[in-house]
Amino acid sequence: MLKLFTPLNLVLTSLALSWLSPMAIAQGRADFAQPIAIQAQNESFDIANKMAIFVNDVRITQGTLEILAERMEVSRDSATETDVFVATGSPATYSQQLDDGSPITARANIIRYDQAAQLLTLSGDVEVNQNNSVIRGNEIIYNFATQQLTANRDGSEDDRVTTIFMPKKKNQDDPTER
Repeated sequence: MLKLFTPLNLVLTSLALSWLSPMAIAQGRADFAQPIAIQAQNESFDIANKMAIFVNDVRITQGTLEILAERMEVSRDSATETDVFVATGSPATYSQQLDDGSPITARANIIRYDQAAQLLTLSGDVEVNQNNSVIRGNEIIYNFATQQLTANRDGSEDDRVTTIFMPKKKNQDDPTER
């Protein structure tokens, strides 16, 4: 049976799964049952080429999840019936409140999700923050299938990947944590 492509179907069927952050795989799940809203100053749909383009002040929200970008392209691969999402900005940003109430944020020049390969790639001046801990690098790749994260430098001799883990804060009211 041939499935008909519609711009709304392209966005709604895959966007909910596409913007999971590397550190929030099992968290923030309630957001993905919420409606998706995409706002932009301009949007266009190329139905023949199965592509949706949102430009200028793009804002995507779904529950507490929010992505801000200058441009987002969504394209569908006819053979696999899967989508590729690419958000770009200076930087593009992602934020979400996790199930435990803590926020997670990420920024990158390019945020790309390939649904068929199950890869989330953040590239260009990447920073991911959660619970005062941070990962910085030129590229961070998260493989949903294998649940593996790789952080890469930009290739220059001086560049390094940085990860900072913050110690757990002591509870002053709990005598066992003194």
